[in-house]
Amino acid sequence: MHFQTLIILAVFALGAAARFEDQAGAYDWYKQHIGIVSSAQFHPSKPRVCVTTEQSVVGCLNLRDGSVAWRKQLQSAGAAPSVVYVGSAAALLTASGDYLRAFDLEGGLKWQRKLPVQAATVVAEVQGKESEKSNGAILAVQAGAVQVLDAADASQLSRPHQLKGLARDVVVVATGYLVAYNAGSKSVLLVSTSRFVAGDSAAEVVVEAPQDLSGVAAGGPAGFAALSADGSALCALRLGGAGGDAAFSCQRLDALVPELSAGPAAGHKLIPTSAGFVLQGGDAGAAVLAVSDGQPKLLRFYAAATGASAEASVGNNAAVGLVEGPAGDKLRLLVVSAASGEVLQEEDFPAAALRRAAHGASLQPRMVALGAFRKKDKSWGVRALVVFRGGLTALLQQGVVVWSRDESLATIRQTLFVDLPANGTALKGDAAAKADMNTRIRYQVLGAKVQLKLNTPAEAAELLELRGLLSDKNTPTRDVNGFRKLLLALTGTGSLVALHNGDGRVMWSRTFAADTMPTRLLQWRSYHDITHAPEVLLLREAHPGAYVAAINAHTGEELWQQPLTHGVSRVVSVPAPLIEGSAVQSVYLLVDHSPAPGAVPAVNLLPDSAASQAHFASSQRSPYLFWEGVQPGTLQGFSLEAGPAGAGDAGITARLAWQVALPDTVLAFATRDPTEPIQSSVKVLSDRTIKYKYLNPNLLFVATGLANGAALDGDDSTAVIAHLVDTVTGRVLYSQSHPGARGPVTAVLSENLVLYHFRDVESGRFVACSMELYDATPGRDFSVLDYLFNPNSTQPVSSLTPTPIEVVSQSYFSRIVPTGLAVTRTEQGITAKQMLVITNTDQVYALDRRWVDPRRPKKQKLTQDEMEDGLTPYQDTLPFSPLSFATLDKQVLGLSGLAVEPTRLESTCLLFVHGVDLFYTRLAPAKGFDSLEDDFNYALLVAALVALSVGAVVMNYMTKQAQLAWKWK
Repeated sequence: MHFQTLIILAVFALGAAARFEDQAGAYDWYKQHIGIVSSAQFHPSKPRVCVTTEQSVVGCLNLRDGSVAWRKQLQSAGAAPSVVYVGSAAALLTASGDYLRAFDLEGGLKWQRKLPVQAATVVAEVQGKESEKSNGAILAVQAGAVQVLDAADASQLSRPHQLKGLARDVVVVATGYLVAYNAGSKSVLLVSTSRFVAGDSAAEVVVEAPQDLSGVAAGGPAGFAALSADGSALCALRLGGAGGDAAFSCQRLDALVPELSAGPAAGHKLIPTSAGFVLQGGDAGAAVLAVSDGQPKLLRFYAAATGASAEASVGNNAAVGLVEGPAGDKLRLLVVSAASGEVLQEEDFPAAALRRAAHGASLQPRMVALGAFRKKDKSWGVRALVVFRGGLTALLQQGVVVWSRDESLATIRQTLFVDLPANGTALKGDAAAKADMNTRIRYQVLGAKVQLKLNTPAEAAELLELRGLLSDKNTPTRDVNGFRKLLLALTGTGSLVALHNGDGRVMWSRTFAADTMPTRLLQWRSYHDITHAPEVLLLREAHPGAYVAAINAHTGEELWQQPLTHGVSRVVSVPAPLIEGSAVQSVYLLVDHSPAPGAVPAVNLLPDSAASQAHFASSQRSPYLFWEGVQPGTLQGFSLEAGPAGAGDAGITARLAWQVALPDTVLAFATRDPTEPIQSSVKVLSDRTIKYKYLNPNLLFVATGLANGAALDGDDSTAVIAHLVDTVTGRVLYSQSHPGARGPVTAVLSENLVLYHFRDVESGRFVACSMELYDATPGRDFSVLDYLFNPNSTQPVSSLTPTPIEVVSQSYFSRIVPTGLAVTRTEQGITAKQMLVITNTDQVYALDRRWVDPRRPKKQKLTQDEMEDGLTPYQDTLPFSPLSFATLDKQVLGLSGLAVEPTRLESTCLLFVHGVDLFYTRLAPAKGFDSLEDDFNYALLVAALVALSVGAVVMNYMTKQAQLAWKWK
C-alpha cells in the first residue's frame, strides 16, 4: 500500500514539473549581460575573449556569437577590477577590493588571497630571470605593501615588504621598477622590483620632475612617462640599472606633437608599447611615440583616431590597433607598428549596423583590444573588441561586425512603468503575428492533447511555437487588463531606454552627453484621456548643470527643459497629485541641503506655478523632511510652510522642527509608500472584534546599532535597537532592543506591518522580526455607519495629538541572507501581500505575509477561531521552499533593485528585477482568482461541454426507454 502511494505521488510530482516547464517563459523573460568592459584579453587557444567590467564581473565571451561562456561577479565596492593574463600559469589574475583571485581559462577559481586592506591594487607579472624559479611570479602592490606571489598557488616567493613611500595616488609598474607619486607633485619614488623578488631590502630613489605631474601615466619596456598637471608637456623618465642615473626630460606637446592641441590632462590617455608609448588625445587623434635614451620622438600622428588598443603581437610585429571614425557609414581599424608607426593592415567596417545596435548612442570608442589569428592561407589576420561610450561592445574582424552586445542596460539606476498607447496610436514595433482560423484551431487541439498526455514530442514543440505566434503579450498597445506596459529605464551610461515588458525589446532610446546626463527619473503628468501620452520627468541633481526636463513617454521626445539655479540633494513628493482637468500632475519639492551644522535646507516647488502653490498650501497633509545629522545617530526634522501666493522660489520655508539623538549608528531607514493602497483601516479578528490599524503616514522606522564588521570598543555586548519615530514631532513612539545582534539591517514598512532583518552574533544566522501596529486608543468603538458615512472615523489621527500604540512583535530565524526588502502591490490592496526578499545569491524570494504574522500561536493544535483567522503554528525558523523564488531558477547577477507595478486585475502585479542582468515576470500572490490563464484551453472546455450535453441527451433518452419498458411489464 505504501509503495502504491509513493508511485501515485511521484506521478503527480512529474505532472506538476511538466506543467511548470510548459509554462516557463510564457510570462517572464531573462537577459544576461556582463557590464561595461574595462579591460580585455584574447584567449590564447580558444575562440574567446576574457574581460573584466566596471560592474566587477570577470568572464569570457564566445568570439563566434558573443554569448557568455562563463562569468563571475567579484564583490567589490571600489573601482572596476583589473585583469592580468599570466601565460606561464594559464591564469587570469583579478584584483578587486581586498582580494586577489586567479581563475583558470574555463572560469574555475584556482586560488584567492586576502590583501591587507581594501584599497586599489596594482598587479603585474614579473618578467625576465626573476620569475624563472616559479611557474610565474606576480607583483601585488597595495597601500605601500608589496608581495611577490607564485601565480600557480599564491604562495609567497619572498618576504612581504612595507614601504610607506609607495602609498601614493599613482603607482605604475615599469620594466624592473615601481614608480609612485602623488598627482600634482614633482617628487617621484623609484623602487627596483628585482630586490623584492630576491628578498633583499628595497632601495628607494627619489627623482624630481621638472613639472608637476598628472595622474595620466604609463610604464612599460620603454620606461615611464606622464603628462604634466596642466596637460602642456610629456615627461619621460629614463631608468638606469640601479636607479642612480634615472632622470626626467619634459617636452612640450605643441613641439612634440604639433597636431595635437594641448588641453586638460584628464582628456588624454597614455598606452605603453615595446618601443615607446601611444598618446591618445581623446577624440583629437593619437600619436605613436618612440623613446630613445629617455627622449620621446613622434613616429606618426593619426588625426582621425578616436581609440587605441594595448600592444599585441601580429606575426613578428608588435602592433597597436587604432580605430578611426565613424566617418559617414564606415568605421576603420588600423593596425600600426609600434616600432615604426607605419600601417601594417587596414580594414573598414559598416557603421550602420552598429548605429542600429547602439539605438542612437555615441559610437566613440572608450576601449579597444587587439588580437591576432592565423587565416586559412597561413597569413596573419586581426580582430578587435571595441567598447563604445554608450555601452555597445562589438567584435570587428575581416571587414565584418561579427556580433555586438548593448551593455548599457547592465547599468540601470531607476525604472518606471508607464501605460502603452491606445490601439489607434501604436508605437513602432512588431505586433503579434496574425494567424488564420486553422492555426488557432490547431493550437487549441494541440493544447488539449498535451493536457491529456496524448501528444508526441514534435507536437509539444509545435505547441510552444504556436503559443509564441498567437500570444498578444508583445503587442505595442495597452490591453484591458493592464498586463502590457512600457518600462522606462535610466542607465548609468546616460541613456533613457523604453523596453516593452512583453519580451524586453527596446522600443526607443534617448542618449545624453556626459555633462547633461540625468540622474533621476520621476512621474510627471498623466491623462485620463488615453489618446494623450504620459509624460515623465528627468532630473539632473548636480550643480552647476542641474536641470529638469519633461519627456514624452511614448516617443522619447523632449517637451521642455528648465535649468535649475541650485543643486538637488533630495526630492520629496507631495502626497496628493494636482488635478488639472483630465490631467494628473505630480508635484515635487526639490531640496538643496547643505551639510553644515544648523543649516536650513532651501526648498523649491516643482512645478513652480500658482496652481501648484495653491495646491500645496491647501494640502491636508504637508510633507516633512528628515535626515541624519552631522553626528552619528542624530536625526533632524524640518517642517515646511507655504508662503504667500506668488512668492516664487521663496514661497516654501523650511524650519527645524525637532532633533533627536539615538544610540549608536543608524543602520537602516524605512518609511511607508504614500501611494500604497489600503483596502481597510481596520482588522476583523476571528471573534468578530475590531482592531484599528495604526496607519500614520509620517511613521519612520529607524534601526541603530553596530554595523557588520565594525570594531568593538572594549565592550563585547552588541545590540540592534528598532525605533518608531514620528517625523512631524520627532517623538519616539516605540523602541525594542535585540541583544547580541548587529547589522547589516534591511527593513520594509507596509500598511501597519514592519519587517526587518538583522544578524544574530551567537548563532551566526539572520533573524527576521515583524511588528504589527494597532491604535490602542481606549473607548474607540467601531461603527458600521461611521465607517460608511463618516470618513474621519477611519482616517489616521493627527501626529500632534499622539495616540497609544499596541505593538505585536515576533522574531524568526531566516534560512536566507537578505540584502533588501520590498512588498507586492495590487491596484486596490485587497490581495494578500508577499514580502519580496532580495537574497545574497542575487535572487528574489517571495515570502507570504502569513509566515511573518506576529500573532502566530505557539502551539501546534489551533482553535477554530485561529484557523479561521488564517494563522499557522509558530516555528522558530521561517519556511523555505525553492518554488517560492519569484526569479524562478534565474540568478540576476549584481541585483541592485526591483520595481513592482499593479495591473488592473486585483490578483496580479508585475515585477522587474535589474542588476547586471534583467528579469521580468508576473506575480499572483493569491493566485489568479479573478482571471483565466492566457493559455486557457477553450477547445477542451467546449469539448467537455459538448460531451456533457450529448451525454445528458443520451441519458435522457435511455431513461425514457427504461421507464417505458417498466410500464409495459
